[in-house]
Amino acid sequence: MLAGMEALASKPIACPICKIPAYAASLGGQPALHCAECGGLGLRKEALAKLMPHGPKELELGAEERGHRTPPFFEPRDKPPFLICPFCGKRMQEKKLGPVQADVCTACKALWLDGAKWKHFNDILGPYKWQSMEDKGRRR
Repeated sequence: MLAGMEALASKPIACPICKIPAYAASLGGQPALHCAECGGLGLRKEALAKLMPHGPKELELGAEERGHRTPPFFEPRDKPPFLICPFCGKRMQEKKLGPVQADVCTACKALWLDGAKWKHFNDILGPYKWQSMEDKGRRR
């Protein structure tokens, strides 16, 4: 099992778009969730805080995902008008972070990137952290 993924492995977490179980993965050494069907990637606020917005980020898939087979009942879905956070179950809000639209949880501040948007991660991380600092300042 990938380091730091014990908490995610306790119960299956569904992709907020495909509604099938997402797999434990790692981005830049931090725990993440990855959907084998739509390519979506989810990261908790704590993992995002440990990543820096420079240098290459390698997406490492877990062993379970490498053996993934598309379920026979699966039909690709369009992205719904809003997503439900795979980590806390609250509503996510689509926000422009750098050059990309990304979904940020309104409660736990987790991030979900659709499809191959994770490849723009370095461009997204700086605006995400800046926005998080602004939100923290407003609450005081």
